[in-house]
Amino acid sequence: MRNSKTLRTLVYALLALVAVLAAPTAANAGSNQLSLMQDDAELFGERQGEDPAAAMKEMKELGVDVLRTNVLFYRVYRDFTDRSRPSSFDPANPESPQYQWGATDRVVSLARANGIKVLFTISGPGPFWSSEQPGKCRGRGICSFRPDAKVFGQFVEAVAKRYRGQVDWYSLYNEPNIGRTSGGPGWLMPQTTRTKAGTVQTAGVMYRKLWQAGYKAIAKQDPARRGRVLFGEMAAINAPLPKFYAALCLDENGKPFKGQLRKLNDCGRVSRLNIGGWAIHPYNQGGFGPPNRTTRSRTALPQQYLPRLHRLMKKAAARGRVPGGKGIYITEFGYQTNPPDRISTITPKRHAQYINESDRLFYGDSRVKTVGQYQLVDVDDVTQYNSGLRFAGGSKRKKASYDAYRLPIVVTRKSASLVEVYGQVRPARQARLANAFSAPELQFAPPGRGFATIKRPGLNSVGIFRTNIRRGGAAAGRWRIKWQNGLIGGVSYSRVAKAGKALRYYQD
Repeated sequence: MRNSKTLRTLVYALLALVAVLAAPTAANAGSNQLSLMQDDAELFGERQGEDPAAAMKEMKELGVDVLRTNVLFYRVYRDFTDRSRPSSFDPANPESPQYQWGATDRVVSLARANGIKVLFTISGPGPFWSSEQPGKCRGRGICSFRPDAKVFGQFVEAVAKRYRGQVDWYSLYNEPNIGRTSGGPGWLMPQTTRTKAGTVQTAGVMYRKLWQAGYKAIAKQDPARRGRVLFGEMAAINAPLPKFYAALCLDENGKPFKGQLRKLNDCGRVSRLNIGGWAIHPYNQGGFGPPNRTTRSRTALPQQYLPRLHRLMKKAAARGRVPGGKGIYITEFGYQTNPPDRISTITPKRHAQYINESDRLFYGDSRVKTVGQYQLVDVDDVTQYNSGLRFAGGSKRKKASYDAYRLPIVVTRKSASLVEVYGQVRPARQARLANAFSAPELQFAPPGRGFATIKRPGLNSVGIFRTNIRRGGAAAGRWRIKWQNGLIGGVSYSRVAKAGKALRYYQD
């Protein structure tokens, strides 16, 4: 009896396992990730021959949920080279005549008209007089040297007053870990200071003060969003982790500063930062590296090393520096392609594959709340970031990644006859709102044969599905998604994907 019962139990277990493998997998906690895009040059009308209204509509049709835009102090102030504050200017008053909000007003209006949520990254650099040491600001270039936290807080107050109720998330300061670069002064200077007690991550210390001043202003002027103020906006390079730790008054082991370093990091009285989430820009090697690229730097934060941020988050919450359980927001991300960038080794075809694989990697992480795409359109200057879904110029020539962004697909090999298919109809939410939705078709082509529909997978609220398929030759064949696109009419296809290895974070 015991052997019979054991055999029967084993058979039931195997049958249950087969059923699970053959059926669509239930969405996990990370599956409702929103799709975020940023392209300020396009939407602010800086590219010749482009129409901001048409670009926003295009983003909607691609399935963008959240628009990120930078609200930069020096751009909305009429003459940022002023060395003294005009006597009539009140930086906390959005009606002060030195402010010019027109371009930002238009972007917000276009986003809301297209059903796209808005994330503001409010940031310096500011006018010369907003530095603690205006004498360090020279020439006609922007000045990122020691911004005055009090003045920055007043600027944030003006932004929150003007756009209260129109912004869904705020984030404070862009890439504070990037100092002087070959192209200019960067975002925040100085980055570090050498002392007898050790190196002080000066940018991290300044960032803490800037964030506190900005948060206080938002909590006062837009209290409904006080729980949605993001922290970080760190670039993947230039020691983001030490800057994070210093901003939290912790050393790189996650322990509170002691002795002279405690004083040098201005950590005499530490208050908890009421952050709404962690914002990062986890590019691989400046947007040139593939999703599985390794790094020798132990202070960097590219996409596949997100466990480093997970550990920091846990330590910071344990020390009472921030609330626990907050999400990670990928607010800027992409890959540079060749063409147009001659340095990059990523072809447009690889670009399509990599953006899909990055989405699949982040999908497995329940902490990630938004996935990002930097640029809709490349810039004209090939020395700048060219990670768009379209090439520069008025021809609107699309890269292979254009359709791949709209309909992501990644196939993971589990055995010769078993694969996992991850996919998304990114515009599904917008199509449902417009009563123009139809279920997608998952299509398979065995080696040497054409495509045929084998499944109509169910989608979650943001259009994602994940399903395990068992069939002969599954790992050797080709896969794609076909969708009757009710938003623009006609049929849309994903890229053609083949089964590959599972994508995983590195755990160093």
